[in-house]
Amino acid sequence: MRDVMTKAAKLEERERIDGAAITRGLANYVVASRFEDIPAEVRHEGVRSLVNFIGCAVAGSRHETVEAALAALKDLGASGEAVVLGRSERLDAMNATLVNGISSAVLDFDATQFKRTNIHPSGPVLPPLLAFMNWRSVSGAEFLHAYILAVEVACRLANGIFGEENPGWHVTGATGGVGAAAGIGRLLGLSADKMTAAFGIAATQAGGLREMYGTMCKSFTPGRTAQNGYLAALLAARGFDSAERAIEGDKGLAMVMTGRPAEREILQGLGERFEIMHNIYKPFACAIVSHAAIDGALRLRKLHAFTAEEVAHVHLLVSPPTLALAGKRDPNTGLESKFSVYHGVALALRYGDADPRRFQDSYALDPALTALRARVTAETDTGLAKDQAEVIITLADGREVKTRIEHAVGSLVNPMSDADLDDKFRGLCADALPKQKIERLLELCRNCERLADANVIAQAAAA
Repeated sequence: MRDVMTKAAKLEERERIDGAAITRGLANYVVASRFEDIPAEVRHEGVRSLVNFIGCAVAGSRHETVEAALAALKDLGASGEAVVLGRSERLDAMNATLVNGISSAVLDFDATQFKRTNIHPSGPVLPPLLAFMNWRSVSGAEFLHAYILAVEVACRLANGIFGEENPGWHVTGATGGVGAAAGIGRLLGLSADKMTAAFGIAATQAGGLREMYGTMCKSFTPGRTAQNGYLAALLAARGFDSAERAIEGDKGLAMVMTGRPAEREILQGLGERFEIMHNIYKPFACAIVSHAAIDGALRLRKLHAFTAEEVAHVHLLVSPPTLALAGKRDPNTGLESKFSVYHGVALALRYGDADPRRFQDSYALDPALTALRARVTAETDTGLAKDQAEVIITLADGREVKTRIEHAVGSLVNPMSDADLDDKFRGLCADALPKQKIERLLELCRNCERLADANVIAQAAAA
C-alpha cells in the first residue's frame, strides 16, 4: 500500500512540475511541436539564418584559430567521416561539431540577437545538427524544424535568465548547449522525460566567460558548447539522467549564474512567437554593438567625401553596452580589434568598409590606423539603444559634420535583404570554394525545406 501511495505522490508531483517547471515545460514543447505549425515566415527566417551560418563557417575555416584547433585534434588522433565546413579534412562527429562551431564564430560575423542579450544562437546548435546527419538520414524539413526549436530554447533561456544583467558570462555558452540538446534530441525522437534529462546534462556543462572576448577562446565557446549539447542528447537517449529542475532549481542554471530565479516568461507564447524572428545579420565583421557607430562614420564619409587624413577628431555617443563589450582602446591583434568601436570607426573612415579582411593583426598594428584610432573618443548615453549612435567628426579645416543613426544597417528595423545575405555568402565563400560550388551550396541552403536528405548541405560545403 505504501508503494502505491508513493507512486501516486510521485505522479502528483510530476504533474505539478509539468505545469510549472521551466525545464520540463520547454522539453514538453520541443517534443510536441509539429513542423506544419511553424509559420512560413519563421521557416523562411530559419533558411536565412542557415545561409548566413554556412557562409561564416566556410570563411572562418581558414582562420589561424581553426588551424590551431585542427592541429591539436590531429595530435589526439581525431579522424572520421563528418565534414569540416570549407575544408577537405574529415573528423568524427563530435570533433567536427567543435571545429565547425569555432569556424562559424571566429570572424564575429554570425547571426546575433539584440532583443535582450547578444546571444549568437546558430554557432552552438547548427554544427551538431549537421554532424548528426552524417550518420542518420534527415529530411530538410526535419532539419529545419530541429534548428528552429534549438534556437527557440537557447534564446528563451538567454533572455529569461540573463536579460539585461549579466555578471560576465558568455551567454552563447551559457544557454546554447541546452538549445543544441533540444535540436539533437528532437532528431533522436526523445521522450519528454529524456528531453528533460538532456537539458539538465547540457545545463551542468554550461559556461563561457566574456573575459575571453578578443581571443581564440571567444569562438571556442560556441564550438565546445555545441559538443556539450550533442553529447547531452546522446547520453539522455541511452538513459543517462539528470536533475528535473536543471534550469529553475534552487541550485540550477539561473540561480548559480545570476543569483536570480529564471523568469516565468520563458514559457509564455511557446508555439505562438518564435525567437528566430529576432535574428539579425551583420554587415560588419565585429561586435554588433559597434555597428551603429560604424554605420554613422560610413554615412558621413560618403556624404562629405573627406579622406581619413582630413579627420582631426571623432566623437561618438553610444549605448552603454557598446563600451562594455567593444571598448578596447588599443587592440594589438585582429581578434581584439573586433571588440574595439574605435578601430571599427577608424576602418570605416579610412577604407569605407569593415569587412573580415580588415580585422587582422596587420591592420590592428598599422601606424596610420593606430593614429586615426587615437583621434576617436567615445562616451555612453543611456538614452541610446544598442542599434543607435551619434557620430561627430571635426575636420582639419574646422568644419564639423555629424549624424545620428536611429537603426544601424543590419538591425531588425533596417535588416539585410535576402539578396544582401546571398551576396555576403558569396563573398565569404570566395576564398574557400570555386564559384560553381558556391552557387550550388547556396541553392541547397535556400531550398533546404524541400531536400529529401539535408546531409547534402554539409557535403557540398566541403572543400
